[in-house]
Amino acid sequence: MRKRSIPVKVKKTDDGEEETATQVCTSACQTLMDSLIAFDQQLTARMAVCATKESSLGHLRPFMKILEISCHGVPWILGSLLLFAFSHKPQDVTVSVNLLGVLFFDLIVVGLLKLIFRRSRPTHNVMDMFAAPSVDKFSFPSGHSTRAAMMSWYLCAHLFPSSQFWCSLICLWSISVAASRVLLGRHHVFDVVCGFLIGMAAYHIYVTHIWVSQDTCLAYLDTYFGHVHL
Repeated sequence: MRKRSIPVKVKKTDDGEEETATQVCTSACQTLMDSLIAFDQQLTARMAVCATKESSLGHLRPFMKILEISCHGVPWILGSLLLFAFSHKPQDVTVSVNLLGVLFFDLIVVGLLKLIFRRSRPTHNVMDMFAAPSVDKFSFPSGHSTRAAMMSWYLCAHLFPSSQFWCSLICLWSISVAASRVLLGRHHVFDVVCGFLIGMAAYHIYVTHIWVSQDTCLAYLDTYFGHVHL
């Protein structure tokens, strides 16, 4: 005896209901994002205690600007070039070349992210930064925070691997630089936190996938090192 097939009930959803569900989900995500941004802006405004000379801790603004300059890209690039010029051992050459490489990698990553997100800086920011390029009008991510994170990892791993004292000072410096970006009113809190995390991730990407080996450094720079350094 042939069994009759049992009809399967298929629940159909109207296009209008599907569209409404998508709109609700999109609206909820947008509301959550707007709430996070609003909280970020409020927290940033409260923490910008050195944004101007008239701020509650405005007298600390010169110290914050010293921290700002200490992590600026120009001094670091010039310093890496000097380190390269005075390097005599192959391992020192490798460290100086990759120091320059990681600095340029940081500039590329931060520049691209700023052009993608184009988040404006806090309204209370006084735009008096030293040698700021046009892309620095954008706030996300904080370039100083990414560089501070990258340099702290790099210096502790390759220049002072056995010195706990110097590594502690370097870590304190990097955290102070990141905090100063909010205290000066340069960036939102979210820009700084994400910038620090991006800097650590970018360092590991560079070391894992881009690092220039000692043999490669000497092979490309054999003429220079053969006559001057080695």
